[in-house]
Amino acid sequence: LEQRLRAQNIPTDKSRKVLSDVVKTMYSKKFIAELFKPQPLYSSRSTRQIFDRLAHSSIMRLNANSMDKLYDLMTMGFKYQMICCASPVHLTQVTLNHLESLSKIVANPSVVELIDNAISLVNSTYGKLSIAEYFSLKHTLCRFFQDRRVKVSLFLQDGTQNMDGTIVLDPTGPLPVGTDPPGKVV
Repeated sequence: LEQRLRAQNIPTDKSRKVLSDVVKTMYSKKFIAELFKPQPLYSSRSTRQIFDRLAHSSIMRLNANSMDKLYDLMTMGFKYQMICCASPVHLTQVTLNHLESLSKIVANPSVVELIDNAISLVNSTYGKLSIAEYFSLKHTLCRFFQDRRVKVSLFLQDGTQNMDGTIVLDPTGPLPVGTDPPGKVV
C-alpha cells in the first residue's frame, strides 16, 4: 500500500494518514484478538471481505479494479514469501519482519503500540508450536493458496512468476536446519 501511494505521488501527509488509519484498524486490539482465536481457516471470500474493509478504513477510496489489483498483489506476495520459506518455522520470522518494518513506516506511537501488541501475540502463539504444528500450518496455508495463480506484472517482469501465474522457485536456496543437500552421500 505504501508503495502504491508513493507511485501515485500522493502527498506525504495524506499518505501517512492513509497508512496510519489502515494499520490502526488492522491491528486494533479487538480485531487482532479475533484473528488469534482458534478457529477454522477463513474462506477466500471472507478473507477478501476483510481486506476490502481494511483498505477502506481510511480516507482512501479505491475503485473495484484498483482494489482487485491490490488484493492480488498482496495475496500473491504472501504466497511467494510463504513458499520461499526453507522451513515452516520461517513463517514466524517473515511475519515478525513485516511487523517491524510496518512499525518503521507508520511511526505513529499509538499505532506502533498496536503493532507491538501483535508482535507479542505472534511470539507467544507461534513460539510454542512444535515442528509438526508448523508443518501443518504451512500445509494449510499452501492449500488455501494452491489454486491462486494471478499474474502480477512486478513478478512477471523480474522472473518471480511464469506466464501461467505459477511461482518460480530458486532450487539453490537455503535448506531447512538439520537437512543435507539432496544427492549428497554421507
